[in-house]
Amino acid sequence: MEQQLSWLRGIVICIAWVLLWRVSFVLEYAPFTSIWYPPAGLSFAAIVLYGWRGMVPVIVASYITAFWIDAMYGLDSDLLAWFFNSTSSTLAHVFSYAVGALFLRQFIRMHVIRTLPAIILGFLALGFITSLLASFFGIQVLISAGTLSIFNLYNDWLLRWVGDMVGVLVLTPLFLALLVWKTPMYSAWLRRLRISTQPAPIYRYAMKVTVNLTLLLCFIVLSWWFENPDVAFGVFFLVIPQMWIAYTENALRAVLSLTIFCVAIALGVALFSLDESAIIYQFAVSVIAITVYYGLAVPLMLSQSQNLQYQTQNDHLTGVANRSYFLDSAEEEFERSYRNEFPVCLLVFDICHFRAINNNYGHMVGDEVLVQVSKCLQTELRQSDIIGRVSSNSFMLLMPALPLDSAKRFAEQMLLKLSYINIERLKEPLNVKYSVIEIKPNESVDNAVQRVSESLHQKKAKENIYSRTLR
Repeated sequence: MEQQLSWLRGIVICIAWVLLWRVSFVLEYAPFTSIWYPPAGLSFAAIVLYGWRGMVPVIVASYITAFWIDAMYGLDSDLLAWFFNSTSSTLAHVFSYAVGALFLRQFIRMHVIRTLPAIILGFLALGFITSLLASFFGIQVLISAGTLSIFNLYNDWLLRWVGDMVGVLVLTPLFLALLVWKTPMYSAWLRRLRISTQPAPIYRYAMKVTVNLTLLLCFIVLSWWFENPDVAFGVFFLVIPQMWIAYTENALRAVLSLTIFCVAIALGVALFSLDESAIIYQFAVSVIAITVYYGLAVPLMLSQSQNLQYQTQNDHLTGVANRSYFLDSAEEEFERSYRNEFPVCLLVFDICHFRAINNNYGHMVGDEVLVQVSKCLQTELRQSDIIGRVSSNSFMLLMPALPLDSAKRFAEQMLLKLSYINIERLKEPLNVKYSVIEIKPNESVDNAVQRVSESLHQKKAKENIYSRTLR
């Protein structure tokens, strides 16, 4: 989160802030009220990224726009009155967004919130609160300056709040990405939050955005044609194509499409003079933005949950079940076999002289042996069978509903296939031994594992005695 604000970057932020203010001013549908307020998103992003230093260009830009408004309306305020009004409006804006942005910045720096879903939740909550504060204090400044009547307080306050909130929710992520673009922090954020940057082909993305904008245009035209504000509620259904984009594109493209969608709504309301429906479109954009952000977080949460589940259940090298998960699964399968009265066989395959392979050829060759053996064993397994790595050099198979004779035939076939494994750099054939048992009624997993292990040791001991006798 540590990022230095250079003079050049500060000037760029200031100029961008003024230009965004001008855009929102052109698209006003009520006095001092636009569909959205883009400078709010830039203020929030600058303060989150640069801390109190990010307030400086925002303050300068606020004074510039205050002077611009005075000149635009020909108010000819005296210097003291202008300074008081501009300072009041600047403080109302900067203080409000500094509260939420600095809290979010501190939460991230102190690792109070670490994951993308937690950051999204914190951002949405603080964006809601800060835009509420900004609209409240902004209205108070306008009333004290005599620019706004107190009789319009409730209507104007709601419109300004939703407009500011749309600006924060839609544009803050995009401005954050632009401000850290091509910096070490950009890649650090992507890595820390596990945000994918692998985009789909650009033509597919353009097609999705075009479909979304076409549907939006249809709703806007229908709202204008029927002159009924209720028609505008149909825009809420456009959350479906937005979620389509969020689930099939990376996070940056999803945020960009949301921005394009919001710009199109603001232009549509202005061009078609849909002032009576403006509040509906404002709320629609807010709801769609929140849904899209959660849409970005859900796949990540599922992925993290799946990764965690995989790490706790599977052997990191071979991908088969680890010892603890194999034993837990075996216990469940044993209980099921007791209830249904079908046979269950337990097999163990042991790679002989595995320590010597590691010592003579290196651990990379030893790892390759384990991987190839596990792959070979998995090729002939049924969906109901379970395979696990129960020690450094042995794999155990649980085969439900399989008689002992069939299990022995399977083991012999696998032993033949394992003998054909060819490991590069390994100059000796693999020596794999196996043992197989059928579990007894009401036998515990521990007893079955101990019994098949002892059977394997006895088998290996007999073969060793036999080989020494031949010598």
